[in-house]
Amino acid sequence: MKAEREKINAKVKADTVRLTGGKLELTADEEMCTFLLVSEGSCTLQMGENSLLLNPGSALLLGAGDAVLSAASAAVPELVGCRFPLSALHELRSTAQRDFVRLFVPGEATVLYGPVPWTRRLRTLLEMMRTAMPEQDYPGGLYLLLILHYVEQECLAESSAVARPRNETVEQVCAYLAANYRQKFSLTEVAARFYLSPYYLSRLFRRVTGQSIVDYLNNRRIESAQKLLETTELSISAIAEQTGFASAAHFRRVFREVTDISPLQYRKKQKK
Repeated sequence: MKAEREKINAKVKADTVRLTGGKLELTADEEMCTFLLVSEGSCTLQMGENSLLLNPGSALLLGAGDAVLSAASAAVPELVGCRFPLSALHELRSTAQRDFVRLFVPGEATVLYGPVPWTRRLRTLLEMMRTAMPEQDYPGGLYLLLILHYVEQECLAESSAVARPRNETVEQVCAYLAANYRQKFSLTEVAARFYLSPYYLSRLFRRVTGQSIVDYLNNRRIESAQKLLETTELSISAIAEQTGFASAAHFRRVFREVTDISPLQYRKKQKK
């Protein structure tokens, strides 16, 4: 049993992927399942005859099967995630009494749009998993259990809401907002770009995504701000300007609403 668990741990792998070549092919060898978070840029998933547009902030669950990810915008897409064999899910079902097999149906894909704290939590776990991979006692199965726990919670939250239809226009709006979140624009300007009335676009966007355009835009801005707080010494005012907020005060208020802490507290926490 221990030898089998160690063998499975070795096959649970996490990594960061940039589609610099514009395309990533995922094959069905060994019945591998895939979990990915889109960090930057937009990309298109092609799985069989089905095609999905993935925007920043979305999470992708892929069952075993051939799939192709390709860039859908000028910005180079960046994704973080992990791959693992279907046997790892069976191992978790017997050892942890948790059945995640239904989340990864062979040949099918599921897209989730969780809140920023949820995305951040998963990103942290994936980074910890990637860093621990070279260790002799790498606990790949344990990291996978934690990740799938949070994934399952979000799946349950979204399934309990009213079923949301897909809409090509809303997907295009999401891609536009994700690519241009640094700009300062109004709902009227966004609606005009897609030849819609502001009222209609607002209602359609909320019905399809479950959130307002302002909330979606702020989530993308906060995710970008978090990266700048982690990797640079830029002032709060400079980060607010670079991420499209009207002022440092507005940035601080939205950041606290989304993350429950201030930008400075977040920076100090990450440095520790």
